[in-house]
Amino acid sequence: MPDSPQRTITEQVLVRLRDLILSGGLAPGSRIDQAEMARRFGTSLVPVREALARLQSSGLVRIVPHRGVFVEDLSLDEMIDIYHMREVLEEHAARDAAAHLSDSDIVQLERLVDQMEQLAADGDIAAFLRHTREFHFTIYRAARRRHLLQALQQLWDQSERYRQLQIHLLPGRMREALFENQAILQACRHRDADSLAYMVRYKVHQTTVGLRERMQHASVPVALGLRSA
Repeated sequence: MPDSPQRTITEQVLVRLRDLILSGGLAPGSRIDQAEMARRFGTSLVPVREALARLQSSGLVRIVPHRGVFVEDLSLDEMIDIYHMREVLEEHAARDAAAHLSDSDIVQLERLVDQMEQLAADGDIAAFLRHTREFHFTIYRAARRRHLLQALQQLWDQSERYRQLQIHLLPGRMREALFENQAILQACRHRDADSLAYMVRYKVHQTTVGLRERMQHASVPVALGLRSA
Protein backbone atom coordinates (compact mmCIF):
# COMPACT_ATOMS: atom_id res chain seq x y z
CA MET A 1 0.00 0.00 0.00
CA PRO A 2 1.53 3.38 -0.97
CA ASP A 3 2.39 5.98 1.67
CA SER A 4 -0.27 8.59 2.41
CA PRO A 5 0.44 12.22 1.43
CA GLN A 6 0.70 13.10 5.15
CA ARG A 7 3.33 10.42 5.70
CA THR A 8 5.29 11.69 2.72
CA ILE A 9 5.26 15.25 4.14
CA THR A 10 6.35 13.94 7.54
CA GLU A 11 9.27 12.10 5.94
CA GLN A 12 10.33 15.28 4.14
CA VAL A 13 10.13 17.33 7.33
CA LEU A 14 12.06 14.64 9.20
CA VAL A 15 14.92 14.76 6.71
CA ARG A 16 15.10 18.56 6.77
CA LEU A 17 15.01 18.79 10.57
CA ARG A 18 17.63 16.07 10.88
CA ASP A 19 19.90 17.90 8.43
CA LEU A 20 19.49 21.16 10.38
CA ILE A 21 20.47 19.44 13.62
CA LEU A 22 23.44 17.56 12.18
CA SER A 23 24.76 20.62 10.36
CA GLY A 24 24.47 22.82 13.45
CA GLY A 25 21.71 24.94 11.90
CA LEU A 26 19.78 24.07 15.05
CA ALA A 27 22.34 24.41 17.84
CA PRO A 28 22.75 21.82 20.61
CA GLY A 29 20.55 22.72 23.58
CA SER A 30 18.40 25.16 21.59
CA ARG A 31 14.61 25.14 21.72
CA ILE A 32 12.88 24.28 18.45
CA ASP A 33 10.06 26.63 17.52
CA GLN A 34 7.57 24.22 15.98
CA ALA A 35 5.35 26.95 14.49
CA GLU A 36 8.40 28.54 12.88
CA MET A 37 9.49 25.18 11.46
CA ALA A 38 6.00 24.63 10.03
CA ARG A 39 6.12 28.06 8.33
CA ARG A 40 9.65 27.42 7.12
CA PHE A 41 8.72 24.07 5.55
CA GLY A 42 5.29 25.20 4.32
CA THR A 43 3.38 22.57 6.31
CA SER A 44 0.94 22.29 9.19
CA LEU A 45 2.14 21.56 12.73
CA VAL A 46 1.16 17.87 12.49
CA PRO A 47 4.09 16.60 10.34
CA VAL A 48 6.52 18.74 12.37
CA ARG A 49 5.34 17.14 15.62
CA GLU A 50 5.44 13.65 14.10
CA ALA A 51 8.97 14.22 12.79
CA LEU A 52 10.16 15.53 16.16
CA ALA A 53 8.72 12.48 17.93
CA ARG A 54 10.76 10.26 15.64
CA LEU A 55 13.88 12.36 16.13
CA GLN A 56 13.48 11.92 19.88
CA SER A 57 13.56 8.15 19.45
CA SER A 58 16.89 8.47 17.62
CA GLY A 59 18.33 10.67 20.37
CA LEU A 60 18.60 13.93 18.44
CA VAL A 61 15.93 15.93 20.30
CA ARG A 62 14.39 15.96 23.76
CA ILE A 63 10.66 16.61 24.27
CA VAL A 64 9.98 18.26 27.64
CA PRO A 65 6.28 18.38 28.61
CA HIS A 66 4.95 21.95 28.99
CA ARG A 67 8.31 23.39 27.92
CA GLY A 68 8.87 22.34 24.34
CA VAL A 69 11.33 20.44 22.18
CA PHE A 70 15.08 20.91 22.51
CA VAL A 71 18.05 19.77 20.44
CA GLU A 72 20.02 17.29 22.52
CA ASP A 73 23.34 18.55 23.87
CA LEU A 74 26.62 16.94 22.92
CA SER A 75 28.05 14.97 25.83
CA LEU A 76 31.43 13.33 26.39
CA ASP A 77 29.83 10.60 28.51
CA GLU A 78 27.17 9.95 25.88
CA MET A 79 29.77 9.76 23.13
CA ILE A 80 31.78 7.16 25.06
CA ASP A 81 28.65 5.13 25.80
CA ILE A 82 27.45 5.14 22.18
CA TYR A 83 30.85 4.26 20.71
CA HIS A 84 31.51 1.48 23.24
CA MET A 85 28.18 -0.09 22.25
CA ARG A 86 29.09 0.32 18.60
CA GLU A 87 32.43 -1.44 19.14
CA VAL A 88 30.73 -4.55 20.53
CA LEU A 89 27.79 -4.73 18.14
CA GLU A 90 29.71 -3.87 14.98
CA GLU A 91 32.35 -6.48 15.76
CA HIS A 92 29.54 -9.02 16.16
CA ALA A 93 27.79 -7.94 12.94
CA ALA A 94 31.03 -8.03 10.94
CA ARG A 95 31.86 -11.52 12.17
CA ASP A 96 28.41 -12.80 11.19
CA ALA A 97 28.55 -11.03 7.83
CA ALA A 98 31.88 -12.40 6.61
CA ALA A 99 30.63 -15.72 5.27
CA HIS A 100 27.59 -14.15 3.59
CA LEU A 101 29.27 -11.36 1.61
CA SER A 102 28.46 -11.79 -2.07
CA ASP A 103 30.66 -10.91 -5.03
CA SER A 104 28.35 -7.96 -5.72
CA ASP A 105 28.85 -6.80 -2.12
CA ILE A 106 32.61 -6.81 -2.66
CA VAL A 107 32.26 -4.83 -5.89
CA GLN A 108 30.11 -2.27 -4.06
CA LEU A 109 32.65 -2.02 -1.22
CA GLU A 110 35.48 -1.49 -3.70
CA ARG A 111 33.49 1.23 -5.46
CA LEU A 112 32.77 3.00 -2.17
CA VAL A 113 36.44 2.91 -1.12
CA ASP A 114 37.47 4.42 -4.46
CA GLN A 115 34.85 7.15 -4.08
CA MET A 116 35.90 7.88 -0.50
CA GLU A 117 39.49 8.36 -1.59
CA GLN A 118 38.38 11.00 -4.08
CA LEU A 119 36.05 12.65 -1.56
CA ALA A 120 38.87 12.84 0.99
CA ALA A 121 41.12 14.45 -1.61
CA ASP A 122 38.35 16.95 -2.41
CA GLY A 123 37.72 17.66 1.27
CA ASP A 124 34.02 16.82 0.90
CA ILE A 125 33.34 15.85 4.52
CA ALA A 126 29.56 15.40 4.27
CA ALA A 127 29.76 13.05 1.29
CA PHE A 128 32.70 11.20 2.85
CA LEU A 129 30.64 10.50 5.98
CA ARG A 130 27.66 9.32 3.91
CA HIS A 131 29.86 6.94 1.94
CA THR A 132 31.48 5.68 5.14
CA ARG A 133 28.10 4.77 6.54
CA GLU A 134 27.08 2.95 3.36
CA PHE A 135 30.42 1.12 3.34
CA HIS A 136 29.85 -0.27 6.81
CA PHE A 137 26.19 -1.08 6.33
CA THR A 138 26.90 -2.91 3.09
CA ILE A 139 28.85 -5.28 5.34
CA TYR A 140 26.39 -5.37 8.23
CA ARG A 141 23.37 -6.09 6.01
CA ALA A 142 25.11 -9.28 4.92
CA ALA A 143 24.88 -10.55 8.52
CA ARG A 144 21.14 -11.05 7.93
CA ARG A 145 20.34 -10.00 11.49
CA ARG A 146 17.38 -7.63 11.29
CA HIS A 147 17.25 -6.53 14.93
CA LEU A 148 21.02 -6.14 15.14
CA LEU A 149 20.92 -3.99 12.00
CA GLN A 150 18.16 -1.81 13.46
CA ALA A 151 20.14 -1.32 16.68
CA LEU A 152 23.23 -0.31 14.70
CA GLN A 153 21.25 2.11 12.55
CA GLN A 154 19.97 3.84 15.67
CA LEU A 155 23.45 4.01 17.21
CA TRP A 156 24.85 5.51 14.00
CA ASP A 157 22.04 8.09 14.02
CA GLN A 158 22.88 8.96 17.62
CA SER A 159 26.59 9.23 16.84
CA GLU A 160 26.16 11.31 13.68
CA ARG A 161 26.99 14.63 15.33
CA TYR A 162 30.07 13.12 16.96
CA ARG A 163 31.20 11.81 13.57
CA GLN A 164 30.89 15.35 12.24
CA LEU A 165 32.79 16.64 15.28
CA GLN A 166 35.66 14.18 14.89
CA ILE A 167 36.51 15.47 11.42
CA HIS A 168 36.86 19.00 12.79
CA LEU A 169 38.77 17.99 15.93
CA LEU A 170 40.85 15.31 14.20
CA PRO A 171 41.73 16.63 10.73
CA GLY A 172 43.94 13.61 9.98
CA ARG A 173 41.23 11.12 10.90
CA MET A 174 39.73 11.01 7.40
CA ARG A 175 43.04 9.83 5.91
CA GLU A 176 43.48 7.24 8.70
CA ALA A 177 39.97 5.95 8.07
CA LEU A 178 40.85 5.31 4.44
CA PHE A 179 43.70 2.98 5.44
CA GLU A 180 41.39 1.19 7.88
CA ASN A 181 38.76 0.82 5.16
CA GLN A 182 41.35 -0.79 2.88
CA ALA A 183 42.15 -3.34 5.59
CA ILE A 184 38.44 -4.00 6.15
CA LEU A 185 37.94 -4.44 2.41
CA GLN A 186 40.81 -6.92 2.23
CA ALA A 187 39.28 -8.98 5.04
CA CYS A 188 35.94 -8.89 3.19
CA ARG A 189 37.55 -10.17 -0.01
CA HIS A 190 38.91 -13.18 1.92
CA ARG A 191 35.68 -13.62 3.93
CA ASP A 192 38.00 -13.67 6.97
CA ALA A 193 35.63 -13.34 9.93
CA ASP A 194 38.31 -12.87 12.59
CA SER A 195 40.22 -10.20 10.67
CA LEU A 196 37.06 -8.40 9.62
CA ALA A 197 35.67 -8.34 13.15
CA TYR A 198 38.99 -7.10 14.54
CA MET A 199 39.42 -4.33 11.98
CA VAL A 200 35.87 -3.06 12.35
CA ARG A 201 36.19 -2.89 16.13
CA TYR A 202 39.65 -1.32 15.84
CA LYS A 203 38.31 1.43 13.59
CA VAL A 204 35.46 2.33 15.96
CA HIS A 205 37.85 2.19 18.93
CA GLN A 206 40.32 4.55 17.28
CA THR A 207 37.56 7.07 16.74
CA THR A 208 36.50 6.77 20.38
CA VAL A 209 40.02 7.24 21.70
CA GLY A 210 40.77 10.19 19.45
CA LEU A 211 37.53 11.99 20.23
CA ARG A 212 37.80 11.39 23.97
CA GLU A 213 41.32 12.78 24.15
CA ARG A 214 40.52 15.88 22.12
CA MET A 215 37.21 16.55 23.87
CA GLN A 216 38.90 16.28 27.26
CA HIS A 217 42.00 18.32 26.53
CA ALA A 218 41.35 20.54 23.53
CA SER A 219 39.53 23.84 23.60
CA VAL A 220 36.23 22.94 21.97
CA PRO A 221 34.20 25.90 20.68
CA VAL A 222 31.15 26.68 22.81
CA ALA A 223 29.14 26.75 19.59
CA LEU A 224 29.44 22.97 19.41
CA GLY A 225 27.37 22.68 22.57
CA LEU A 226 29.78 20.31 24.28
CA ARG A 227 29.13 19.42 27.89
CA SER A 228 30.04 16.67 30.35
CA ALA A 229 26.95 14.66 31.33
